[in-house]
This record gives sequence, C-alpha cells and structure tokens, in this order.
Amino acid sequence: MAQAGAQAAKYIEDARAAAARVQQEETKKAIAAAEQIMTKAREAAAQDHERMLAELKREVGQLVIQATTAVTGRILTAEDQRRLAEETARQIAA
Repeated sequence: MAQAGAQAAKYIEDARAAAARVQQEETKKAIAAAEQIMTKAREAAAQDHERMLAELKREVGQLVIQATTAVTGRILTAEDQRRLAEETARQIAA
C-alpha cells in the first residue's frame, strides 16, 4: 500500500512538472505572438504616418497654388508674401 501511495505521489509530481512545462511553453508562445502583433502594429502605424505625410504635402502644395492663384496678376510685395504664408499655414492647421 505504501509503495502504491509513493507511486501515486510520483505520478502526481510528474504531472505537475509536465503541467508547469506546458504552461511555460504556452507563455512563451503567447509572448512571441504578442511581440509579432506589436511589430505589425508599429509597421502599420509607420505606413499610415508616411501616407498621411504624403497627403499633407499634396494638400499644402494645392493650397499654395490656390493662394498664389488668388494673387496672380499682382506683384507680390513682402506684405503679400507674408499674408500668403500665413494663409497657407492657417489652411494647413485647419
């Protein structure tokens, strides 16, 4: 009976050790998956940033063209240039 009890205790200890190994492996897998997700999210954010920056540059170019067109036919004085720059900045901020 004592031998059976000792054998059962050994099986229980082996099962606990196996469960701990499985838990460690699953934890490692979860950490690796989370790191992959974070890497992909960073890449997506960087791509979005670049896309938005390119869009902003196009819009700024269009705004400058529109502002310049509005004053076409006039000689641009220093005051005109300042106003044009301010108007463009306001348009970008909006």
